[in-house]
Amino acid sequence: MSARLSIDPQFRPTSGMAMGARPRDEMPVPPRAMAQSAQKGNRRRAWPRWTRPAVKAAILLTPVLVMGGFAGSAWKRGTFAETAAAVQDSLIAVSASAGFAISDVMVEGRTETDKNAILRTLGVQRGDPILAVNLAEAKEKLESLPWVSGAAVERRLPDVLYVRLSERQPMAIWQHDRKFTVIDREGRPLADATELARRGNERIETLPQVLGANAPFQVPKLLAALDNVPSLRDKVSAASWLGDRRWDLKLSNGVVVKLPEAGMHTALRQLAEMDSTGKVLDRDIVAIDLRQPDRAVLQTSTTAVLPWTEEDNKKKPGKKT
Repeated sequence: MSARLSIDPQFRPTSGMAMGARPRDEMPVPPRAMAQSAQKGNRRRAWPRWTRPAVKAAILLTPVLVMGGFAGSAWKRGTFAETAAAVQDSLIAVSASAGFAISDVMVEGRTETDKNAILRTLGVQRGDPILAVNLAEAKEKLESLPWVSGAAVERRLPDVLYVRLSERQPMAIWQHDRKFTVIDREGRPLADATELARRGNERIETLPQVLGANAPFQVPKLLAALDNVPSLRDKVSAASWLGDRRWDLKLSNGVVVKLPEAGMHTALRQLAEMDSTGKVLDRDIVAIDLRQPDRAVLQTSTTAVLPWTEEDNKKKPGKKT
C-alpha cells in the first residue's frame, strides 16, 4: 500500500543539520508534555490535501447538485417548477468548471458503425457538462443507427461517457435496381455494399447475394431453412427470389438448385442426404430441380444449360419452369 506524502513548504532544516537530527543542546521533552502535545495534534488534524482543486470543488458541489435535481423533480407546475429547472440547469453548467465535463467518449462493441456517426448522434463535444447528457435519449438515438441493434450509455465520472454497442450481423448482399445493399438476418438494410467494398471491407466480399424485388422479406425464412443443412448453407453463393413465390439457389460450384414453393425445408434435407450418400453435387451437372415432391431431376451439362432466371426459361421450348 502506497501513500502520498506532503511536505510543509515553510519547513527549512537548520544549516549543517541533517533532516531528522536533533541539536546537541535540545532538552528532552517530559512524557506528560508529549501526551498533551499529541492530544492537541489530534484536535487540530487537517483535511487531506487534494492534488486537483477541481476534484475538491466537484465533491463539495455534489450535494448541491443532488438538491438541485431533487427540487427540479419535486415541483411539477407553476413558476416553482420553472425556477427549479432553471436552477438545475445553472448547477449543471457550473459542474463543468468543477471537473464534470466530457473529456472522452469510450465505445466498445463497434465493428461496422462509423465512429463519427456515433459522435454526431450523441451530439456531445469535449467540455460539455457530463451531467447534462440524457442517457435514455442517447440510447434511443444510438439504436436508430442502421448497424446498431442495442446500446447502453453510462457516465463514468468525472469526465468519461461510456458507450457499449451490439451490432447487427451482415448476412447477404441484396442486388436490386443496380444497387447492392448489405442486409442482416432479418432482411434489414444496413449499408451500401459498394461503399464498404471501396473502403476495403473484406468481410462484405464473402457474403452471398440475393436477387428479387421482395427478396429481403423472404431472407429470414431461407436462412432458417439453410441452418438445418449447414453442409449446403456454406456452399450457397447466391439466391434468386422468383415470381415472388420461390427460391433458386446458386452454389459456389455453379450448380443451380430449384426449390419448391412449399416444402423448402424438406427439399433441402433431401438434397443434403443425396449429396452425403451419392456426392450428387460433385457430378457434372448444372442444375437440380426439387420442385416435385416425389423426385429430384438432375440436369447435366451435356443435356441442358439451365438459364438463371425464369424469364429465360420461358424462351426455351420444351423447358418447364
